[in-house]
Amino acid sequence: MFDFSVIETHPNPQRFREKFLTLDGEWDFSFDKYNIGLKESWQKKETLNAKINVPFVYQSKLSGIESNEFCEVIWYKKKFQVPSEFDGKQIILNFGAVDYECDVFVNGIHITHHLGGYTSFECDITRALVENQNDITVRVNDRTYARETIRGKQLWEDGEFGCWYKRYSGIWQSVWLEAVDEKRIGNFIIKTDVDTNSINLKMNLLGLNEKSISIVKAEVMVNNTTVADVEFRLFGNYLNESISVGYSGSPFRRSEWWSPEHPTLYQLKLTLVVEEAIKDEIQTYFGIKKLEAYNGKVLLNNFPFYHRSVLNQGYYPEGYITPENDERIISDIRLIKSLGFNAMRIHQKIESSKFLYFCDRLGIAVWEEIPSMYEYRELSAHDIVNQVTDIVTRDINHPSITAYVMFNESWGVQQIRFDESQQRLANACYYLVKSMDNTRFVISNDGWQQTETDLVTIHDYSAYGDELTARYGKTPYEIGENPVAGQRRQAFAIGYAYKGQPVMLTEYGGISYSNDEGWGYNEKVKTPEEFLKRFDSLTTAIKKVPYMCGYCYTQFVDVENEQNGIMTINREPKVSVEEIRKILLK
Repeated sequence: MFDFSVIETHPNPQRFREKFLTLDGEWDFSFDKYNIGLKESWQKKETLNAKINVPFVYQSKLSGIESNEFCEVIWYKKKFQVPSEFDGKQIILNFGAVDYECDVFVNGIHITHHLGGYTSFECDITRALVENQNDITVRVNDRTYARETIRGKQLWEDGEFGCWYKRYSGIWQSVWLEAVDEKRIGNFIIKTDVDTNSINLKMNLLGLNEKSISIVKAEVMVNNTTVADVEFRLFGNYLNESISVGYSGSPFRRSEWWSPEHPTLYQLKLTLVVEEAIKDEIQTYFGIKKLEAYNGKVLLNNFPFYHRSVLNQGYYPEGYITPENDERIISDIRLIKSLGFNAMRIHQKIESSKFLYFCDRLGIAVWEEIPSMYEYRELSAHDIVNQVTDIVTRDINHPSITAYVMFNESWGVQQIRFDESQQRLANACYYLVKSMDNTRFVISNDGWQQTETDLVTIHDYSAYGDELTARYGKTPYEIGENPVAGQRRQAFAIGYAYKGQPVMLTEYGGISYSNDEGWGYNEKVKTPEEFLKRFDSLTTAIKKVPYMCGYCYTQFVDVENEQNGIMTINREPKVSVEEIRKILLK
């Protein structure tokens, strides 16, 4: 079976194929300020007039450009040769993420159009390839002021405003080629069952039809022990089978479960055989995990799980929105865990498959949050739903993902409290995700004014713990009737009420220092001692509320004008890591 150090060389370790070629590195680049590139057929040009280091956006230092100039249309070009070992295969071009809308050309031939700055996509480029040297051209259109697009924390106006940041555009996650057979493994879902020590494997097969006959082999290992080695004779192009993965090395539970404290991963090799020939082989992994809401509590693997979470916006000193390297991802996760947190809410951003892989391996629960738009338009609803679907499809097998957040603080659905159309969009996203993945929690509108939701999640930036105690020290049923967050907002939209869900305070704190140049919440503190006193007051007050099941502190590091992190953007602690940990774990 494979070594994890091998699969993590792939941009998406959950879908490792041996024949891949990364295209990260130097590309040609050009600003298209007057949108003349298509008219002048830049896709057919030999070169562009500048260079950029992919996958870093041109606004970042590591891109080699580091410019904050607004330019809605930009172009990329990369020359490459197809490796000889790819001969006779279909060549698939993969993009981790391109912000926001793009067209892909190969040797001047248009291959695909993609919409969405946070979703991965792939395209078959075989028909456009030639012998020896080929080139890929990508035209990106990222409208500067578009409020109706999913843009996350990117400001839609000039200047600075509140907790929104400068814009970014273009390729910001890895690009790679893969050689595959026409008959191959498509998307697959691995649903695990703690109580029966089994998995349910659902898989689409590409290049096959309803009359095709094939064999799918599945080999499962954990802790260097084979726990399943099965094959299924299949008629058609869809697999839906259960596999027992009981592990005798764990005599009390008969399985090894995934949790932040014990992030055990099972290795899985999938092989497709057609007419006695191996057509495809994918190496992947999964974690056996069970999440449920029971009697107002969150259970993980049948035991109470209290979320000690931190808000992570995913910004970096040199890569801006792209981690500088794998070591940065690893060190951030380890730092967050050393502070005493067991979860992170990735705020208004969809991280890469590689990022989530390290969350799986190192053990931290992840809340994946759909980035917001800032203006509701009925004609854009299908774009929102399509991107939500693509995100869940890519990330559904990551054991670290605990919850999906559809909207945040009514951003983009500002009238959701009383507007039934906006409520229906939130509910549509909720039910769509639940239909795809009923193993995680789904939150419709994190913060307040919630519709259908698995958890009641509240944002409250009170300055001191006694304010929280006064507001939330009673029964959870009163939350649905009284304003929350001290901001005269109701916890639920009109027509919705508390149904006994677990309750969490998913944004609080935001403490900043008087010498911080930017802003934080409430009066600034002058010393680390003041910081710790307020942090302790707030956190302890939340923990004393009997029905609260967790919290999320704002935030991990400073980002631009928002200077309220536990760390600076360079990951320098503003306060003792040991003292924060003591408060969280006491």
